[in-house]
Amino acid sequence: MRAILVACLFATVAFLPGFSDAHGIPGAHSEGYIADVLVVDLNCEENHTCVSRPSNIVEYYGADWCEECPAVEDQLRNVTGNSSIILSHRPSSSDDFWLQESKERFLDVYGLWGYPTIAVDGHYILAGPTQSQELNSLLSESESNYSGISNLTLSDGNITLEGNFTNMSIDIWTLHADDNLTYLVTNHTNYSQSNSVDISGDKLVIVLSKPGYIALISGSSMPANDYIPDGGIDSIETETDSISGSTVIIITILLLMISLPATYQLFQVMRTPTPPIEEE
Repeated sequence: MRAILVACLFATVAFLPGFSDAHGIPGAHSEGYIADVLVVDLNCEENHTCVSRPSNIVEYYGADWCEECPAVEDQLRNVTGNSSIILSHRPSSSDDFWLQESKERFLDVYGLWGYPTIAVDGHYILAGPTQSQELNSLLSESESNYSGISNLTLSDGNITLEGNFTNMSIDIWTLHADDNLTYLVTNHTNYSQSNSVDISGDKLVIVLSKPGYIALISGSSMPANDYIPDGGIDSIETETDSISGSTVIIITILLLMISLPATYQLFQVMRTPTPPIEEE
């Protein structure tokens, strides 16, 4: 199966279009942006297309303890059309399948802080279950003109990419089909550090990006109701605050211990009677 996949990959990706200047909505990003997305089907059969370029990338961020997330996850399983790729991230460290790289993307790339959240094409944000109901409508009205990766080969878990990657970064995500989540993210590879990828899943998603913070704009006209803050992030901040308070107490005690001998001597001097002055 894997040998068939490798043969299909090279033949398919060789015909992908090259780099172009169009990458979604101009001026919608402050620093970074998504330039290209490729999806590799790791269960590809012979004479089938193993590599595709989706019309949209949907990045879902949820948590096991999030009460509002299951409704959004049900909706993701019923997204109409098959031209979009959905990645289900678990950035909360309290979850069983959380990834540090998912958390970094959640916090540093998108600057998010709550669940459930959907990021579409690195352009739009749908925050909370109410806004998420507009996902199908948003996808039907938007299509990113992705490009940048011109060739791809995969052999025994080693991937090689060709294209114009100057000042760009490449993230490779391994996805597993899950009964509860649509394509759960289970592994990450930074292509600049390694070309070895995890092929034990069902799909690979290759994301070519301009590094930096990506400013998302709202993809909904509805309010972000039932948007739950990340308790893990809050607990980290609380822990930091408690450490700072403990440090202040320790420093105060040390200062008191240091100054105690001098204070005692001062009291002794003050209690010593002043000798009378003799008149000449």
